[in-house]
Formats: sequence, C-alpha cells, structure tokens
Amino acid sequence: MAELSAFTKVKSVAATHGSTTAMPIEPRSVVSITAWRGAAPALADAAQVTFGLTLPQPGRWIEHNGLAAIWAGPGHWWLQRDGRSELLAELAPLAPHAGLIDMSDARAVLRLSGPAARDILMGLLPLDLHPRSFTPGCAASTLAAHMGVHVRQLDDAPTYDLSCLRSYAGSLWRALELASAGPLRLPAA
Repeated sequence: MAELSAFTKVKSVAATHGSTTAMPIEPRSVVSITAWRGAAPALADAAQVTFGLTLPQPGRWIEHNGLAAIWAGPGHWWLQRDGRSELLAELAPLAPHAGLIDMSDARAVLRLSGPAARDILMGLLPLDLHPRSFTPGCAASTLAAHMGVHVRQLDDAPTYDLSCLRSYAGSLWRALELASAGPLRLPAA
C-alpha cells in the first residue's frame, strides 16, 4: 500500500515569507517510551549501553547516530528516526525497563525553517522562543491553536519540528498560515 501523507489536503500556494519554508517530514518512525516505576535509571543505562544514547533532561532533546530522543514528560521520552523502520523491534532491549508504544502512524511532523520561523511560532505557541530561552536542543510539549503539539528546535536558522496527531495535520498547517499572516507554501518535491 502506498504511503499517504497527512498533508495531502494542504494546497500549495505562494510563499509570503521569502526563504522561510514549511515541509512535512514523512515518513518518521516514532516510539513512545515510559519508564516503569523506579526504572528510569536502569532505562537510561540500557539506552546508553545499547544505543550510545543519553536520555535527555526535561525540556531537551538529543540525537545520536540518527536516533533522536525527545523528553516528553517525567520518565517519558519519544525516540524517533526519519524514514520508515522497525524502530519498535530495535528498541526491544529497553522493554524490561519501560513500556514501548509505536506511534509512527499516529503522528505528523511539520518542519518550519528560516528567518521568520521564530516570529511565526511566537504568534502561535504560548512559549518563550527568544534565543536566550529556547535554543537548539530544546523541546516542549505545548498547544498550538488548541491542538497538542511537541516542538523542538533543531538549529539556529532557526529550524523547528512540530509534531501533532496525524488527524490534526491540516489544522496545524492552517494555524501556521494564520500565524504567519499569509499563506505558506510546501516546497516542490
């Protein structure tokens, strides 16, 4: 079966923010990991030994060998990788210490990058995105137009990934258009 984009109903229209772009990041493998009670230290050790990955502290994310770990709450992280993979099976060594749930088909990710990205998001998210407060390596779980989203800053361009439930992908796109005070354009594939 062909992959269906969560953004198929989004219309490409003229860009209004020059070099600031928005694009879906699909497909992406995402696994939610929640440490069993009292097992967070053992989980962190297993992630380090097995994958060389240090689980990030609150409000942070880290990447090692293409595997990103994003803090999602106390004792809770999302591990993700671009592309479709058997990530859940690869993470089996962590199962004695945590519950693992494959969320790959449930999430949509939109990447916003360029000089106006921060200003657009500041009009949409109730977060302090000033460069002194939210920098590359930062992550937060928040709301965007009444939708739950995870946001993480990738670099100083600035580039942000916004993750939402797949069924909200079109609504998130529209909210970004409204926050930018004009239409955004998906880059040509």
